[in-house]
Amino acid sequence: MIPRELFAEVIIGVGTMIGEQCTLGCPKEARLLERSAVQGEQVEIDERCLIFNRVVVYEGVHIGRDCVIEDRVRIGYDCRIGPGTRLAYGAYLCDRVVVGSEARVAGFICDGSIIGDRSTVMGELVHEYTQPHRDWWEVDEAPPVIEDDSVVGYGARVIGGVRVGPRSYVAAGAVVTRDVPAEHVVTGVNVQTPIARWSGRRLQGLIQHWRHR
Repeated sequence: MIPRELFAEVIIGVGTMIGEQCTLGCPKEARLLERSAVQGEQVEIDERCLIFNRVVVYEGVHIGRDCVIEDRVRIGYDCRIGPGTRLAYGAYLCDRVVVGSEARVAGFICDGSIIGDRSTVMGELVHEYTQPHRDWWEVDEAPPVIEDDSVVGYGARVIGGVRVGPRSYVAAGAVVTRDVPAEHVVTGVNVQTPIARWSGRRLQGLIQHWRHR
């Protein structure tokens, strides 16, 4: 049992509602291993947020106004969640993740990842994990970056320090291991097609939306 005095202070904005069995201000592992008696950095949850059931929020997190955090979401320490964002059921955000405004996230998001405004990530953003022989805390690999208005579909995986450019679409089940330029569709393993040459019917509505923004 972690002593309650090690949990960070939690600041909750007006109109925010918190569900059942949530853990807010959980201390990070490093402080627990150090047996530190210092309270962690406070958690700030802005106004008009909905935090549903069994959500875990670690110390140092800031959640912007009008966010929706669905059941069983985990938000690691020092994460930043922009206003109007939705974290869908079971989303797992590791530490130091930055999510922009009006984004939607449902997958596994590795340490230090960046997700831009109005982007959707339903798949996984993961490190390469090429040095498993080293101590867990010694390795700090470059994380993926998803730029504004992009989509990572269900079951898709973006691996390593790659960048997915704005208004790009990573299809469900695709694998990305190299940078994706702006306005491209990715299918299979690193198969990149400019949206200007994309003939698939299902994305035409989204492409037209991007063109008229």
